[in-house]
Amino acid sequence: MATLKRVKNILKYGIGEKATQRKRAVKKKLREARFKSDRWQSEGELSFRRYASYDEYIAHQASKLDRVSDRLKENEELFYEEFVSRLGSCGPLKDKNSVLCLAARVGTEVRAMITLGHFAVGIDLEPGKSNAYVLPGDFHKLVFADNSIDAVYCNSLDHVFDLAKVVGEVRRVLRPGGIFVADLFAGYEEGFTAGEYEATHWKTVSAIVDKIKELGGFAVIEERPLGKLLRGEYTQAVFGKPAA
Repeated sequence: MATLKRVKNILKYGIGEKATQRKRAVKKKLREARFKSDRWQSEGELSFRRYASYDEYIAHQASKLDRVSDRLKENEELFYEEFVSRLGSCGPLKDKNSVLCLAARVGTEVRAMITLGHFAVGIDLEPGKSNAYVLPGDFHKLVFADNSIDAVYCNSLDHVFDLAKVVGEVRRVLRPGGIFVADLFAGYEEGFTAGEYEATHWKTVSAIVDKIKELGGFAVIEERPLGKLLRGEYTQAVFGKPAA
């Protein structure tokens, strides 16, 4: 399959540095066209997929698990090892006890958090059957009490319907001095193209970091590149809720 894809790319773009430049130029045009289309609405340096209603958004996002569950389960141990590595190396997270994982799908990141010594639970719109790590839940409407959680983790902010509402809920449930750890895809000016299920996207990582900081009244404690991971290029940003 990989060889066939390479042959198609050679036939389409040629070989060498000029071929690479042609391929990048084509992808750039595709990205620009996508975010200028009627399916997306731009607000400053962020873009949002247009939905007819919140119910349409919920149905669209909930349907994702059926499409990806087999792939997630097949690669679960690889994802698990990756989560243990990237979360275990997050300094500000080390002394936090309770952790809430948002949009946790099959719960691999929750399992990694537990391995690292945290008391962790996840929520997802559709966690699937017999999921011991993830409860049904919507990160726009968290059922947890105010000031009750030490840390919140999310690697799916590109799937939110209302970024301000999600960030507001994160701030609400965090204890004073708590942290929000967000693993963020590259922006669309940095080479990432949104797929079928992304609902929010940003021009650059700096743009989304600044927006989260603004919406939550957070301090940025740490920002570090995670490099190329199984699902793509990520940056990890850690935000802090004021202690008082």
